[in-house]
Amino acid sequence: MQNPSLTIPSPPDSRTNLPANSKPGKFAIPVFSAVHQALFAVMLFALTIPMTQVALNSFSAEFIAASRAVIAGLTAWVVIVINGWQRPPLQALPWLLLAGVGVVLGFPYLLSLSLTRIPAADMGVVLAGLPLVTSLLATLLQGERHPPRFWFFSVVGCSLLAGYVITTIGSLPAFEPQHVLTLIATLLFGGLGYSAGAKAAAMIGGWQTICWMVVLYLPAAALVWGSLWAEEVQKMQPQNLAISLSALLYLGLISQLWGFRFWYRSLATAGVAKISQLQLLQPFFTLAFISLMLRDSITVAQLFFCALIVLMVMCAMKSAKR
Repeated sequence: MQNPSLTIPSPPDSRTNLPANSKPGKFAIPVFSAVHQALFAVMLFALTIPMTQVALNSFSAEFIAASRAVIAGLTAWVVIVINGWQRPPLQALPWLLLAGVGVVLGFPYLLSLSLTRIPAADMGVVLAGLPLVTSLLATLLQGERHPPRFWFFSVVGCSLLAGYVITTIGSLPAFEPQHVLTLIATLLFGGLGYSAGAKAAAMIGGWQTICWMVVLYLPAAALVWGSLWAEEVQKMQPQNLAISLSALLYLGLISQLWGFRFWYRSLATAGVAKISQLQLLQPFFTLAFISLMLRDSITVAQLFFCALIVLMVMCAMKSAKR
């Protein structure tokens, strides 16, 4: 049974669809195509921070996280029904549930919460730590092993990130020491969702993985969304509502659903460690979108740290073991 492209066209470099019952290491997509699709997903994800910042003008962090899950879950349910997909195999279910804890429940809420405390551009740099966290969790969950030089470059990249947090974000007036725990938790939940989702994608394909994941968590998300709706209506500001709703739709349809189609497929095809390092390029895209959309100034320090981290990405990707 093949994983059809269905309603939304794949990017131009996506030549082949992933069979739903493929075995690890037997995908039809070559590694270079997987890298291209991962870059496409990274560009889609790069808009998540500015879109979340826009949505925060009208909605709370809790409501944004619940809305993302509800929008994605309802859309994915329609996709599953139209395709007539059978239920995922039992061996994939634990990985779907575990990944959902990361990218459906934890990461969206913690990201929104963090953006109420630190500027969007700084959060974009913080998320550069996701690849190392993803690789560490993949090592624990999937048994991936890599040479010491891979870990050296990855650790150096995240050390640069830690230095940035201490020297730049730590000096913000609204930032308190306990907020560091929120940032760490954001990275951990994101890495958990990526690494566990890649395991499920190796069994059922990237598109089915994210669709089944958000559908599994749809009932819980709908309950949270319903409990928050009345309070959110009272706080809504009409002048920002249309833009905030548009941002919310992007977060639900793209950041929570469609982008993961290509991201999970790439992780399962070319390896978690190799592909996850591409996400260190995301801060560049995020800073560009923030500058264009939010009119926030980008500092030399942010660009400098991004450039150094990207250099570490290139070195780590070159040394990652397939």
